Amino acid sequence: MTLDEHLKLTELLCSRLCHDLAGPIGAIGTGTELLGDEDMGPDMADEAMALLASSAACASHRLRFLRAALGSAGGALTQAQLRGLASAFLEQPMSVAESVVLDWQDGGAVAWTSDEAKLLCNLILTARDCLPRGGSMILRTRQPDLGLWAALTVKGLGATLAESALALEAQGVEGLTPRAAQGYYLALLGQRMSHPIERIADKDSVDFRVG
Repeated sequence: MTLDEHLKLTELLCSRLCHDLAGPIGAIGTGTELLGDEDMGPDMADEAMALLASSAACASHRLRFLRAALGSAGGALTQAQLRGLASAFLEQPMSVAESVVLDWQDGGAVAWTSDEAKLLCNLILTARDCLPRGGSMILRTRQPDLGLWAALTVKGLGATLAESALALEAQGVEGLTPRAAQGYYLALLGQRMSHPIERIADKDSVDFRVG
């Protein structure tokens, strides 16, 4: 990649990060404004407090997960730590309709290295994009009988190949949107670790296979 391409990818990923955090942070601002209304009754105050609490929790979960996916490499993560990050990110969104239930079937208890954790987090991010109305996600890792490093299946109403999933085959950053850049970045991570990534779409489901 050229310097311009590196900078462009950085800009696109930063835009994606800001977009994913804008919703819950904006809702926190809304809740704060409502609490400042002197004419607010007790019922409205309770609703505003509930909005603040749920929005703050959502922002925290998103920030922790996105830091693992897009931030600089940290230390190794245990299976429980990584599963906890992913489950909180997927299962506690701003809207119940967007919730994704994660079923992570792991064949071992060895900690994930920082690079492995980053690849898995970006795989989850890209797969999540394929579920516009929420649904379920089955992730199978460290299971030799699969013949794969990881296999992930998402199912839900309207599940389809999102921009980011299509961008797994992009040849460069030219023409990519911030959301599509997520898939391109995932493909680069896979290349660095010698783990090619394929995706196959069916009615209301998408499969990802990491070799």
